[in-house]
Amino acid sequence: MAASHRLSILTRAEIDELYALPRFTDEDRHTYFELGNAEQQLVRARTLPVALHLVLQLGYFKARFQFFTCDPPAIADDLRYIPARHFPDADRTTVAIPSAPTRRALQQSILDLFGFRMCEGTAKADLEKRAQRLARLSTQPGFILRECLQYRKHERIVAPAYSYLQDMTGRVVAAERQRVSALLERTLIKSIAQQLDADDSMYQVTLLKHEPKDFSYRELNRNPDVESSSHRSTSSRVDFSRRPGSLQTASATTLRSSRSTRSTNCAA
Repeated sequence: MAASHRLSILTRAEIDELYALPRFTDEDRHTYFELGNAEQQLVRARTLPVALHLVLQLGYFKARFQFFTCDPPAIADDLRYIPARHFPDADRTTVAIPSAPTRRALQQSILDLFGFRMCEGTAKADLEKRAQRLARLSTQPGFILRECLQYRKHERIVAPAYSYLQDMTGRVVAAERQRVSALLERTLIKSIAQQLDADDSMYQVTLLKHEPKDFSYRELNRNPDVESSSHRSTSSRVDFSRRPGSLQTASATTLRSSRSTRSTNCAA
């Protein structure tokens, strides 16, 4: 299988937190499947199979702000809890999954109840505009995507598919980098542009950032290729390695002079 071209941005734990089917404990079921007055009114207006599915989706939406297509064996514990809690006198021998149009209608009822909207049309365009503005602050994909997720939560938008978020982030990052490159091409003066385009192994502008701190042997030998036109007129490379005996010769001369002075003082 070909490797995906999409950016890897979120961790597996972050992806699961957004999109994975909730796995409730008994305490979670008591919290998320509890119904407020408005929720009870929605549920009572439905037949048992539809009402059971509605309670199920209400609980999952409150936990993830997301909708799920569920396989009954995977949610068996939840399907046992809901009838026992909310429909104790009903026949629970069979649990039917509502039709697709009915499920969509239930999802819209839940969205209206909590003031959310799907990430479609205007909401999707607004999310991408937000991502474009964020890219001007930083082109780090993780920063852009996480800020967009915070934005959609604040705006009460259901998170779109992760693949869409990956593609959107890739688009805005590429567009911003192209925008900055074009801006630099228009504004850079010719001399700086030539230095940036140089074929040397190190940019000349980089050399300017690494001038020696002083004229010590250590500093000069650490930066042998640096030339300064403003402080030193020499155009040759400072390299003590080509004169290995120069420092030793100077040191030996100084040492002999010191010994001769001490001998003269002793004789006197």
